[in-house]
Amino acid sequence: MSNLTPIPLDPDLDPWERQPNETPKKHGQFVTYRDIGRTRTLAEAAQRLTLAYGHVRNLAVAGRWRERVEAWDRHLDAQYQAMWLEERRKAAETDAKVLGAAMGKLVQRLQTLRADELTPGEFTRLLEVTLRNRRVLFGDPTETIALTGDGSNPLAQQFAEFAQMSPEARHQRLASLAASVNRRLKAVDGTDDEEEE
Repeated sequence: MSNLTPIPLDPDLDPWERQPNETPKKHGQFVTYRDIGRTRTLAEAAQRLTLAYGHVRNLAVAGRWRERVEAWDRHLDAQYQAMWLEERRKAAETDAKVLGAAMGKLVQRLQTLRADELTPGEFTRLLEVTLRNRRVLFGDPTETIALTGDGSNPLAQQFAEFAQMSPEARHQRLASLAASVNRRLKAVDGTDDEEEE
């Protein structure tokens, strides 16, 4: 039967579009099948088109329905992926602004904070939150700095070193951390340090 010979697909058209050798009626039947969605079956298409299943099966073979709906599904997947990629980009931008504003407030507070007023727990929480948010925003650093010694937790070692510092050295260390955070915030905002000089 010549009507079962699959139609050629025009390379200049998307497979789900009406093809040059396809009548509007046959394309409409294909669209009915296509628009059922991922759970589509020829039986359901036959029911919706009020046609015999065998006839719809023949239409599907001649119209290359399966091949065309696979291309349609891939097209929808690509659109969906692009949409969510854009949404994730917007969310990351918003998160960076919120983090920047929060870090700005923290930097202002750190500049007036007396290091000797910080409890060990407050210092540890401040350091953990700052580093965790930096890693989320900027990614993990490309090189790992490992502290060697008695095998204790590196954060505990940093805290022990901080606890041994004089009040002036603690203040300088916190000011250095604040300046580092401030530089990173300026980098996120696109502010160039040289423009301020």
